[in-house]
Amino acid sequence: MSIFDAVTKLASEFTGGGDSSSADQSAVASGLLDHIGGSAGLGSLIQTFQQNGGGGIIQDIASGNTSAIDPNQVESLLAGSGVLDGVAARTGLSADQIKSGLGSVLPMLINHGISNGHVTADGQPGDTPAPDTGSLLSSVLGKLL
Repeated sequence: MSIFDAVTKLASEFTGGGDSSSADQSAVASGLLDHIGGSAGLGSLIQTFQQNGGGGIIQDIASGNTSAIDPNQVESLLAGSGVLDGVAARTGLSADQIKSGLGSVLPMLINHGISNGHVTADGQPGDTPAPDTGSLLSSVLGKLL
């Protein structure tokens, strides 16, 4: 079973199989982590945000603000990274679904990585080893669903 299949099953269990927006967020989270190579790729996402003018957003997220990011802002923050296309290829979701899902997933994922010491706010490895992808997904999905 692929990570994508496992997450889809997990999301279905969390939501009782009925909430499509939660299923979309789960698919986006799984597609994102698959695209960036698991939790170890979180630092490169943070650096992409920084390079695209999102340093203030990263600081807000690091201080605990996990409010969703506007989907259009997600697109500009990830410009040039290939993330949107990569997640689309893995999930089959529309660009709007992906941007909306990433708007919710990214703050939770980035906050989890920074607050648990897996990565710093400037995208460097933290003092605590990154968790395996399944554990990270379970933690983030538990907050989203």
